[in-house]
Amino acid sequence: MFYPREFREYATCSLAFISLVCCFSAGSFAAENGRIVFTSDRSGSWQIYTINPDGSNLFQVTSLAPTDDDELFPSLSPDGKKIAFGYNAGDGLDVYVVNSDGTNLHPLTTDHGSFIPRWSPDGRRLVVTAFAQLRSPVIATMAADGSGKRKILTSDLWESVGGVYTSDGKQIVFGSQIGGFVAAVWIMNADGSHQHRLTEAELRAQPWGVSPDGKHITGFTNEDSPPALGSSVFLMNLDGTGRKTLAADSAFHHDSYPSFSPDGTKIAFVSDRFSSDITQFTPGTFDILTVGTDNANLYVVAPMAGSCPFDSNCVSPFWGAAQGRN
Repeated sequence: MFYPREFREYATCSLAFISLVCCFSAGSFAAENGRIVFTSDRSGSWQIYTINPDGSNLFQVTSLAPTDDDELFPSLSPDGKKIAFGYNAGDGLDVYVVNSDGTNLHPLTTDHGSFIPRWSPDGRRLVVTAFAQLRSPVIATMAADGSGKRKILTSDLWESVGGVYTSDGKQIVFGSQIGGFVAAVWIMNADGSHQHRLTEAELRAQPWGVSPDGKHITGFTNEDSPPALGSSVFLMNLDGTGRKTLAADSAFHHDSYPSFSPDGTKIAFVSDRFSSDITQFTPGTFDILTVGTDNANLYVVAPMAGSCPFDSNCVSPFWGAAQGRN
């Protein structure tokens, strides 16, 4: 499960969190298509940023009023022009959208109970986690412009979170406690039919991305578990077989929120493995890293991206298509 310690030759990183990349091996990191969107508290409050996957051209997208809720979970539209995210303006979480250049910020929901928006492949719909006036969070879909009614796909008898469309738009992968599990990866048709579980109970798995070719799922372990349990990022086939750990490390750490690159060859994720303040009771300061799906070429793209409080869900990178602003 773990890489040898010598794989983690950590280059000196700028504490100012400027647009420099820190690498683990000699050689340059060629620029990739697309941008990584993420949240950071480097300005003193939680805001949305984008960055090139080589660590260059950091851009602050939002200037939101400070909020105690760090569960923004931003995601880029398929054309890279818009960012959908959750934000609590004071009454509860709602889905917002903003252009990738920071203009035209506006809410899509007003139910104060919707977050983790992810776009359909055609950009016409969003799959969201919704909990307003429900017993537990559910997976729901809605029009990407906020019009019409949302369609609830899972039962509120069990908590279900973090839906992601497959690349053909025909299925949705999600995490759920259906059946009494702490957390497991599930898959269903986009209309909510034919729900079935893909991972075993002990993994406590939460899916977070589907590869562009629709063949693989990436996610992380120990969802809904205390920080005393470390977490790792994994890759598996769409049917749940062939699971492997990515960027494993023998030191205690929390890796989470993995996202595929637009070409499907790399994964962006957050990790506190290099944090000086990590303990078995609280997560430490998170960096954004990338690694190949073949487990090669581990890089720190954005050092010190966020300092997450206990039991929180901050930073959460999403690697999207090329934007109008590069």
